[in-house]
Amino acid sequence: MNTQQLNETISKTLAAWNIPGGAVAVAQGDETFAQGYGVLKAGKPEAVNADTVFAIGSTTKAFTSALIGMLVDEGKLNWDDPVVKHIPDFQLYDDWVARHVTVRDLLCHRLGLERAQKLYYHRGYDQREIMRRMRYLRPTSNFRTQFQYANQQYGVAGLLVEAVTGKTWDDFITERIFNALNMSRSFSGYDRITDHKNFASPHAVADETYPAGVRFLGDQQPTDQFKIIHEPAGSIHTTANDLALWLKALLQNGAPLLQPATFNELTTPQIVMQDVLNSELAPLAYLQPATHFWTYALGWWAMDYRGEKVLMHGGQMPGYNSAVAFFPQRKLALAVMVNVHQTLAHAALFYAIADILLDKQDRDWSSEFQMVVQGYMAQVKGQVDEMRLARNPNLPPSVGLDYFAGTFSNDLFGEMTVTRKDDSLQLTYGANTAILEHWQGDTFLAHWNLKAFLDDSMIAFSPDGKTMTLLNDRAEYRKLS
Repeated sequence: MNTQQLNETISKTLAAWNIPGGAVAVAQGDETFAQGYGVLKAGKPEAVNADTVFAIGSTTKAFTSALIGMLVDEGKLNWDDPVVKHIPDFQLYDDWVARHVTVRDLLCHRLGLERAQKLYYHRGYDQREIMRRMRYLRPTSNFRTQFQYANQQYGVAGLLVEAVTGKTWDDFITERIFNALNMSRSFSGYDRITDHKNFASPHAVADETYPAGVRFLGDQQPTDQFKIIHEPAGSIHTTANDLALWLKALLQNGAPLLQPATFNELTTPQIVMQDVLNSELAPLAYLQPATHFWTYALGWWAMDYRGEKVLMHGGQMPGYNSAVAFFPQRKLALAVMVNVHQTLAHAALFYAIADILLDKQDRDWSSEFQMVVQGYMAQVKGQVDEMRLARNPNLPPSVGLDYFAGTFSNDLFGEMTVTRKDDSLQLTYGANTAILEHWQGDTFLAHWNLKAFLDDSMIAFSPDGKTMTLLNDRAEYRKLS
């Protein structure tokens, strides 16, 4: 393993994307590599090292699916068990689908349901309450026909762990994976972190020229900590040294955690991704037209790269991005973590590191990904500019602002409260607030307090003030008082 070349490539890529801090782990055959880069917090001297803790977001899903695999090995679950066999109160909008959803269906995102992210970022509902509210989530495709990525299904998987073991997902993953692999600085959620001194602070681009979701480039500033806990879809916090231990287990077909047949099931494609260019993998697909297949296994994307099968997953949390991948036939695995909110530096690093280890270095991935995001940022900014040009701010509301004040409710997302604040309105949703800027007529633009992470939301009131619709989500709220 050429560690000098790895260090040079990683440092150059992080600098090109203005990343304050990052960490990388690599396992190749019997060799391992773990290294930190940059600083814990922009403007501060404390350096990142291989024991620095990062949030790794949705790369948590592979850990959760491995827990389910352990229960399959023990005969406590089967992949094709109906969920209601273990959680009788599991309900969906379609009763027939609810009765037939299996453990496998949960883990490969084929329920026909879209994401319900506001349940996570705003309300802070626990997993059981999120599961209860899934009955109000209308399907957007037929059951088992399309891949539709959604975090709530992995929350149900965590409840399955609790149902058959009597232990919480947090305790079970700590005992059966972290302790078993000696991952001593890995935690199931922010609340379980024991050392906050060597912890990578979150960052985001503060420039509001672009919506939060497309601020890929710019000056990274420290931002508020999003303290995610108890989330089987994405709350693990870990280090490069600990991920190196996880990577070694992956290269050993899951040993000592899983039986080889179970690990094979976890990494076998379950559903084809039919519209990759409109999915989470769009930038990768755009730059990799030669990829022959894009599929999802159980907690892993399964695809090919340069003729090699690769299992990978990305992860994003407010202030963090990560990627974990392994090439089973090459006995090669890698993990990347950075402490910024919106970036493709982790994707550029995945390809660049893989190319070094595969000895096929013929592309400048960092530059190519930057060209992609520059084009995307310009496209979105153009759309925002067009929207502002079409605005008629002189068209007043049909009634006084006080008529819009009150508490509004949606079966899926819960309650929001609108109050008068000086000459404008304020929206409160869980722990978060938004100032409502009058847009035109009875439509307002909500500027969230988590402006580094959350895009503005367009909100329309009915003329009588009895309903409020979040246009971005097509979600209608009824006035209670």
